[in-house]
Amino acid sequence: MNTTIALIVDGLIATGFGIQHSVLATLRVKAVIRRRFGLLPIAWRSFESLSNVLYILVAVALWQRTDVDIWHLSGSAAAIVYVLGAASWLWYWQLHVYEYDCGLAFGSSSLVAALAHRESPSLTPWKVGSRRWIRFPVHTAFFPMFFAVPHMTADLFVLAVVINVYNVIGSVLYDVRLERLSGEPYFAYQRVTGLIWPPVYRARQGAGDLALPAPAHWRHPARHVPGVLAGLGLGALYWWLLGSVDLTAMSMLGTGLVGLLGALLVGVVLGRSLSPDPAVDWAQRQTDVSTTVAVAAATGVASWAGIGWLTQGAPPAFAVYLPLWFTVQYLGHVFAVLVHRRRWLDEAAAGDAGQTSQPGRPGQSVSPTVVPDGVEQRTNV
Repeated sequence: MNTTIALIVDGLIATGFGIQHSVLATLRVKAVIRRRFGLLPIAWRSFESLSNVLYILVAVALWQRTDVDIWHLSGSAAAIVYVLGAASWLWYWQLHVYEYDCGLAFGSSSLVAALAHRESPSLTPWKVGSRRWIRFPVHTAFFPMFFAVPHMTADLFVLAVVINVYNVIGSVLYDVRLERLSGEPYFAYQRVTGLIWPPVYRARQGAGDLALPAPAHWRHPARHVPGVLAGLGLGALYWWLLGSVDLTAMSMLGTGLVGLLGALLVGVVLGRSLSPDPAVDWAQRQTDVSTTVAVAAATGVASWAGIGWLTQGAPPAFAVYLPLWFTVQYLGHVFAVLVHRRRWLDEAAAGDAGQTSQPGRPGQSVSPTVVPDGVEQRTNV
C-alpha cells in the first residue's frame, strides 16, 4: 500500500473513532436505550467505554504505519519532548484517579450496582484540581499526549491531528449536552471556567467561589497505598509477559488477554485485602474500592512504561496504554467486588441506615445533588 492511501486509511480509522464515540454519547441514543432496555444513562457509560476500548484494539491492528518522517528529534530536544509526553500521560492518569471518580466515569460502579440490585450512584459536580478552571482537562491533556512524540511519522501525525480536531469538536458537543441536562448550575460553572484552556483573563479564580460538593472518592489518600503496591506488581507482570509490544493483530490480542489477567489478579488481591469502611454507605464503599483499583491500573501502565524506558531507552508503544488502563480499572473493580461479595455487597453498613431511602427501594440512598448524566466528564478512551 502506497503512502498516500495508507494515510487516507489511517485518517478514516481515526475519524471512525470520533464518530462512534459521539454517536454512542448522544442524548437521543441514551433515550432509546433507556426506553427499550430500562438502562439509565450513567449505566450506559459501561457500553460506551467498552466500545471505545474495542475500537482502539481493532484500530491499532488495522493501522497502516509509514516510514515518512515529519520530525525525528535527538539529544536534548528529544529528551524535552519525551518528558513533556510522559508528563501529559501522568496528568491524564492523575485526572482520572484524583479529579474524577473512575467507577462513575467509566461505568463500573453502575455495573456493580446492577449486580447488587442497588440503585446506581449519582454523579455530582465538584471543583477539584484543574477542574476549577477547565471543564474538560482530560481533553487538554490530549494535545501533548499525541503531539509530544520525538519521532513523529506521517501516520502518527495524521492520528494526532484528526484525534485533536475531534477532541475540540467533541468537547463542544459535550458542553452543549451538559447545558441541556444541567441548566443554570452548569451555566454558572461555564461562566468561570474554560472549555479546554483556563480563562486566565476572564476569571482567574475559576470556580473557586461556586458552592459545589467536595469529591467523595479521595477522602483518605493513605487507604489507596495498596493500589500503588498492586500497580507496581502489575507493571512487572506486563514487562514479563508483554515486554515492548509490536503493534500487530496477534500482539494486540495478547495485550487484551494480559489486561484481563491483570484485572483478575488486581481484583482478587484488592478485593480480599481491602476492608470497606463500616461507617459509610454502600455507594461510598464502591467509590473507595474503585479509586484504589484505578490507582493500581494507572500505576501498572506507568511502571511498565518506566521499565521499558530504563531498559530499552524508549517506553512501549503508547497505543496499548489506554486498553490496558481501562481493562484493569473497569474489570478490576468488578472482580474486587465479586471475589468477596459478602464484604462489598451484602453486609449492611451503618451509613446505609442513616441515608434517606426511596419509597419501596430499601437501602438505596438518594444523592443530595443529582445531576442527570452528570457534570462529571465521560472520559475519552
